[in-house]
Amino acid sequence: MKTQSPALAVVTLTLLTAPLGHAQEPTNSASVDLNGDGKQEAISLTWDEPRDEFVLKAGSATIRGGTDGNAPPGFVVVDLDSGDKRKELVVTTGQTDYDKQQHLYAFDGKALKAIGNVPALTEAKGNGIILSDSWQGFWNRRDKYALDKAGLVTEVPQELYAVGVEATVKQSFPLARSRTDKTAVATLAQGSKIQVLAAAPLGPPGEYLYLVKSSTGLLGWATGKDLTGKTQGLPVAG
Repeated sequence: MKTQSPALAVVTLTLLTAPLGHAQEPTNSASVDLNGDGKQEAISLTWDEPRDEFVLKAGSATIRGGTDGNAPPGFVVVDLDSGDKRKELVVTTGQTDYDKQQHLYAFDGKALKAIGNVPALTEAKGNGIILSDSWQGFWNRRDKYALDKAGLVTEVPQELYAVGVEATVKQSFPLARSRTDKTAVATLAQGSKIQVLAAAPLGPPGEYLYLVKSSTGLLGWATGKDLTGKTQGLPVAG
């Protein structure tokens, strides 16, 4: 069902007084100097219901973005790189932990430009780096993004993702020697404690193999199915 975002009052540069990396309340209109020329741009976000798109405007520039059929709650202003004079705009789409996206835009004085998407703006301290958390069922995946020389936000790839949760084995299962060799390096005893240290992405989105430390100090790999079905105590939401 399509929803109409409520109108919010015009705000000014007070949007930028909150410390970077801390949550701001989204708004539908503001006046901010985005490109560092000393002149404030009138910024607005509206909802084009027939086209299922949001319309972001800064000065005379306009850019459109698709949604999931729901109006975004507004936009926020961030400063991704305190070494320049520019500010960036962020529009959030999606309704759940799994489909939310932060759409980032820059204004060069003439046009608005899409510079990238991230799952969440968990931390952005003005050093050109964004740390972004996304929930993966029982752990937060933390991705790193950085502004490149072209001013685009690009992901910094990781081979493994830190997990750092503990659980108790309720049904014995083996740990594989490696991600490609399923030979058991250990068989976890019922009632023993394990630490899930890291996750390695598989081909399908949201699927991983997990590096697990046994109570005897051995390391091996387990599937998400084994961890969620044969252990207890994982911090599963709900």
